[in-house]
Amino acid sequence: MQNYAVIYPSLGMIAFTALSKFFNIENVYHQRALIIYINICFSIYVIFFDPLLDTPTMYFRGAHQMAINIINILGIEFLDSTMTIILLYSLRILHLVQNSPSIDITTIILGFGANLSLIIIVYFYNKAIRSQFLLTKMDQRWENILKQILHNQKFILINYQVEKLQFQSITSTFSPTIQSQVEVMNFLREAKVDNISLEQCLFYKLQEFSQKYLEIVNDSLNVKFDKQLIQVDFSIFFGNQPTILIQTSQSKLHIQNQEANKVSQLYLKLLTVFIKIIKEDIPFNYNQFHNLANKIQLQDKITQMWNKQMISKILSLKKSVSKIQAFCNPKSKIQLVGSDIFLNTIPKIFNLLLACILDSSTSELIIIKGESMENQLKIIKIQGTFNIRKLNQFTLKIKNYLLLICKEIKAEQYCINLELNEEILQPFNNNIMPQLHFNYSKKKRTQLVNIE
Repeated sequence: MQNYAVIYPSLGMIAFTALSKFFNIENVYHQRALIIYINICFSIYVIFFDPLLDTPTMYFRGAHQMAINIINILGIEFLDSTMTIILLYSLRILHLVQNSPSIDITTIILGFGANLSLIIIVYFYNKAIRSQFLLTKMDQRWENILKQILHNQKFILINYQVEKLQFQSITSTFSPTIQSQVEVMNFLREAKVDNISLEQCLFYKLQEFSQKYLEIVNDSLNVKFDKQLIQVDFSIFFGNQPTILIQTSQSKLHIQNQEANKVSQLYLKLLTVFIKIIKEDIPFNYNQFHNLANKIQLQDKITQMWNKQMISKILSLKKSVSKIQAFCNPKSKIQLVGSDIFLNTIPKIFNLLLACILDSSTSELIIIKGESMENQLKIIKIQGTFNIRKLNQFTLKIKNYLLLICKEIKAEQYCINLELNEEILQPFNNNIMPQLHFNYSKKKRTQLVNIE
């Protein structure tokens, strides 16, 4: 009889399992029904027909059967989970009624409360999973919207994975050679911001701003990459996984067009003044004429700088000073102290900077001294009396270009110190990207060095 008690339930389980063949596993609803069916059949066998063994073994098997039930409940839809929980609870009550000589109402109530709590937990679990799915879809939608908004912009969109403590590229249109995951990560590691990598800099920014509990942070950086200077704006959107948007600063062409319009208006205004002076024979002060002429010439040099290639040269400080001496006040005198030094710089930017400094001078004597430090650092000291406000008005227009040749400019009323870069940078050209780091097929862009 004991053998029959084992064989018949086993044969019954085989028969019920065979019925699963009638379910169409390609149909979603059939899949859901099949999971419930197999779970209930297995539970019926364990509850009603499982052979009686010693207590530890029965406890061990029962615990694992419960674990399997929980896995199935969490892995299916909420309605299916609720149905499964109710059926399993009903089967256990039936087993209790059949095999227990007396029914403890407290046990029934406790079981009901436990199963009701399980239904509530499963509800919130499914709700959280659905919310996460919807948020993921929404993130993808906003990512597509962002791509359309930034269609003509150059940008990199990356995530910071908190669990792995690393960045992951989402999408990039920054450059034809900075698009894939590997290329973006190479760029982040090769680009430098104050002698640290851009990757480290962004990590420090994340740490700094996350402590302030901000949702969105906007900032800008000057990035050096393959002897190029890139001005980038970045935005950090904090969340479970912070997202960082890196963009090149406002289009250079757009800025130049705006400046060109201003220059054209200035030229027109000055020409109108000159024509009025000539036609009406109006007496004018020579110093005023000199200042107006300097404005035109400085604006002309700025315009020329936009339209010409940036080429670094080795030039003489003495020759540079003699070239821009005309910008000095006619009553002023320039005195070059010490021996002449040679500078590796971009002449049109360097000469324009000197011209702006001389034009802002109000003293009768301007002393210029060049120094070469042991580490090949070049420092130029200019002494006199200067209109710093006037100087700032000019230098702000060419600030981005000055960063290519100057490490630091300390301007005070009576002294201006220029500390030149040891390495001359180039403006970022989105079409010519570094070949050294990405094994680009074309020849590496070389820097032209001449002696003037």
